[in-house]
Amino acid sequence: MFTDDIDLSSQRSNVVNGKQVVNSEVVVEQWGLVRTKGTQFVNGGKPFYVNGFNAYWLMILAAEQSTRGKVTEVFKQAEAIGLTVCRTWGFNDGGWRALQKSPSVYDEDVFKALDYVVSEARKYRIRLILPLTNNWDGYGGKARYVKWARDAGVNVTSDDDFFSDQTVKTYFKNHVKVSIKT
Repeated sequence: MFTDDIDLSSQRSNVVNGKQVVNSEVVVEQWGLVRTKGTQFVNGGKPFYVNGFNAYWLMILAAEQSTRGKVTEVFKQAEAIGLTVCRTWGFNDGGWRALQKSPSVYDEDVFKALDYVVSEARKYRIRLILPLTNNWDGYGGKARYVKWARDAGVNVTSDDDFFSDQTVKTYFKNHVKVSIKT
């Protein structure tokens, strides 16, 4: 998700000091995955320091044209004060502006809103942590998956069945697969 998505295949380019140089004029920093080396986060072999914030609601703002600009403003302000990582929801299950309306049934407009959030974060060099569900009921979470199974006739009695019931686990695994492919 955080690999370089700029197609430079038709242009002469090379890498100098970790930056991609195109026709000796345009410099594009490579955007690799942050990894660990011992107890240190690293990017391209150099230390990566996390200065983060939580803005779980960005996908919902991006789903509405009237509030989409606020997503850009959040990232612009975050970059200006040196923030490097944002945690925002990569899910919204079964409620208002749901990404996943029911098991494996998605709202493409909300997926496009999530794509917009990812794109804007990249413009402002903000890395994302995208949880794919929640332990709490807000925005669906594990309770929504259990409810979907119960509504389908599965004998589940607790929200914690999210972790053990095969039907519920399959619902979530399918969501993970769709989210990663998209």
